[in-house]
Parts: sequence; C-alpha cells; structure tokens
Amino acid sequence: MTTMQLQTQIQQGLDILNTDEGLMQRLAKYVQRLVAIKERQEAEFIRKDEILEGIDAGLREVKHSMETHSERKTARDFLNEL
Repeated sequence: MTTMQLQTQIQQGLDILNTDEGLMQRLAKYVQRLVAIKERQEAEFIRKDEILEGIDAGLREVKHSMETHSERKTARDFLNEL
C-alpha cells in the first residue's frame, strides 16, 4: 500500500472509532507505545555521517601525533582510559 492509501485507511478507521470513547482511549495508548518504540529505534541508530566523523577525528589525531612526534599510547593505555 502507498502512504496515501494507508492514510486514507487510518482516517476511515478513526471516523468509525470516533464515536466510542473507550476505543479511542485504547487507540491513543497503542499510538503512544508505537511512538516509544520508534524513539528507541532512532536512539539506537547511529547515522553514517556520525560514524564517518568519528573515524575522521581519530585519523586526524593519529596524523597529528605522527607529525609532532607526540608520545604514543599503547593499546593497553588506551583501553585503560575507557
């Protein structure tokens, strides 16, 4: 189904349920649960540009330390900082 068809179907259902307060309350709770699920999914998702920015920052730090001959950390020291 297309988005327009789904919207029409939902609107028709709402028109029918609109006369029953109990069903409308149940529908409102269900919609709230769906919104919470969607928000959790979005919170867990890391955007591609965020990942690339993190990689870029790490590579710049490595390049800077190589150019300035900064003291390099071992993997163990790095992990201990976490």
